[in-house]
Amino acid sequence: MFRLDESLGFLLNRAAIAMRWALEERLVRYGLTAPQWAILARLWEEDGQSPSVMGKSLHFDKPTATGIIDRLEQKVLVKKTRDPEDRRVIRVYLTGKGRELQKHLPQFASEVNQMAFRGMKNRDIKFLKAHLRKIWDNFRM
Repeated sequence: MFRLDESLGFLLNRAAIAMRWALEERLVRYGLTAPQWAILARLWEEDGQSPSVMGKSLHFDKPTATGIIDRLEQKVLVKKTRDPEDRRVIRVYLTGKGRELQKHLPQFASEVNQMAFRGMKNRDIKFLKAHLRKIWDNFRM
């Protein structure tokens, strides 16, 4: 008999929601959401990306990515500029204030990951991550 509580999709979703809540509890003092944090994290990795590239990498549709970036721009954490080589392309850059957050916010993600992995051995964490990547790859083919 099918039991929802034993479904991989249900378990993954519940774990992801719990992790997002834990991250957002930490971000609230900065007035940020988890999706806003994700956009900032992508820009910390490589500043000046286009909204479409960031959106695809984070699995946000175009309107979602644009809305998140607009809210970050209102908070003066990012600025949008036209690409000088192709005026049709918009690039998103961190402001000084957005770069400053890199000193504080990544620690929150580390804390949430530590909570999630509590009681697990390093080899089990590596095993879990490898298998989650494999599951993801199975659906991206």
